[in-house]
Amino acid sequence: MKFLMVRSPISIVEKDFIGHGRAKVDFSEYENVSQVIDEINKLYPEGIGRKKNSVKRFFNLKKGDIVLVPIPNAITLGVVNGKKYFDSNEIKNKACNLISVNFFRTNEGRIVRIPRKSLTQGLESRLRLRQSNADLTEFKDEIIRIIESIKINGAYKQETYILERVAEEEDKFKHDLLASITSGTTWLSAGGNGLEKLIKELLIIEGYTANIQSKRQTSNISDIDILARRTDRFSESNLMIQVKHHSNISSSHGLTQLIAFNDFEDIDYQKWFITTANVSEETLERALQNNIKVMIGSEFVDWLYQHIDDLSKVTKQQLGIIEIPLLLK
Repeated sequence: MKFLMVRSPISIVEKDFIGHGRAKVDFSEYENVSQVIDEINKLYPEGIGRKKNSVKRFFNLKKGDIVLVPIPNAITLGVVNGKKYFDSNEIKNKACNLISVNFFRTNEGRIVRIPRKSLTQGLESRLRLRQSNADLTEFKDEIIRIIESIKINGAYKQETYILERVAEEEDKFKHDLLASITSGTTWLSAGGNGLEKLIKELLIIEGYTANIQSKRQTSNISDIDILARRTDRFSESNLMIQVKHHSNISSSHGLTQLIAFNDFEDIDYQKWFITTANVSEETLERALQNNIKVMIGSEFVDWLYQHIDDLSKVTKQQLGIIEIPLLLK
């Protein structure tokens, strides 16, 4: 029996599935993971790269294995059924390759949500890893205890309802906030400068020194909006960020600007393309080929929401955020 953490959209979990990306390869058509890896290497210019183990862990899930899915403020658990499917409608969510899972539910049919605060520090810390899936074998005893509690006592029912409502309100807030930002109905300064200032503030909250760059820094297409740096005793992180205040789909022009920028060859910079919109799979592929990280609108607003309490009063006002108690009924 394997124990695996798998990141999947809650909309898929509600349908008793977990998902993985790779839209060009239908995992359900292959008998073993070696065939899948060969096909990925054939169809994707950048190949499978460092994602081989992630694909292996997902594809090799078998009936009876246990999966844990992180969701807002909580986790949910399920037992793998094992059947594989492909759903092109989930390409946008990077979860088109599906595996069926029987998630634990309350008597009312709700997905059981276990508060993260009820987990041990070790397991809760592991869930912060940003990889798409991770082996949780070392936490199997804790996970089994939680499952037994659900089976015997029907535990977490009240928490499930409350956390579900909180998640619904959070999702609505993030959806409305992103819509306001993309449509320009906030009080952020125009021309993309307001978004750059907002991202700079988020970086500073996370311990970076960040500076917005001049719009006339080069005579060619190359362009960087923000440079950021964070150092501690053990590591150094340098970011080179291109920001696009777009709606719907961002083109790959921002990538072109990042790729062309090589004025800091003596410093190891991680390049990021941050957009309030979405991007095509072709743009994601190009980013991978050029070792550029991409943050789309939904991921940006998740990052923004994570630090909502730390934003300055002025920034909250510019975003139209007010703080009042909310009564769940």
